[in-house]
Amino acid sequence: MARNGFFGVKNAHVARFTDEDTFEYEKPIHIPGTVEIKIEPSIEQATSYGDNEPWLDKYQDNGGSITWSLYDIESTPELRELLADINGFDIDEKGRVLATSGKTPKPFAFMCEQPGHAVGKRRCIYKCTSKPASVDAKTLEDKPDITQIDYELTFRPVTLPTGWRGCYIDTYSDIADYDKFFEQVDTAAKPKTEAA
Repeated sequence: MARNGFFGVKNAHVARFTDEDTFEYEKPIHIPGTVEIKIEPSIEQATSYGDNEPWLDKYQDNGGSITWSLYDIESTPELRELLADINGFDIDEKGRVLATSGKTPKPFAFMCEQPGHAVGKRRCIYKCTSKPASVDAKTLEDKPDITQIDYELTFRPVTLPTGWRGCYIDTYSDIADYDKFFEQVDTAAKPKTEAA
């Protein structure tokens, strides 16, 4: 019996919305140098009581948060423009990133891949927003200290044009079109229908 174990992370992509109402996205852009991705779902459950027993249970998916640690999102003008846009910043005439105050960050889909022992997994989180990165830079010592950039992302549930509501989809390397996953954001996801 094959046993899968997922390991590592690679192929991080960002796809900005072109239209949030109809769930249209730009072509996903590959972001090199991902070190780590930590995903924390935010699921709340509340119970109300009546007649000395649990009366109602309410389950609510609030999305969650992601810490995206990487080494490179600034090495090209295109990546710097993407960085500015998703953080609500601007680019000036010289190509510098301006940390503009009060401008709304642009939501985007976040995509990545985890290779596996038996089967690989790719995930698309449909609607994320980013806060500016935290950086820990320090002086050189006896060994090189390579600066890692940490972005805090928030994601929320969405309702796709198909009517399905959720936060993300996972696909696996033994499913059709796995090799085309990063070509576009798939907004046709929905539960399979039961046989009559």
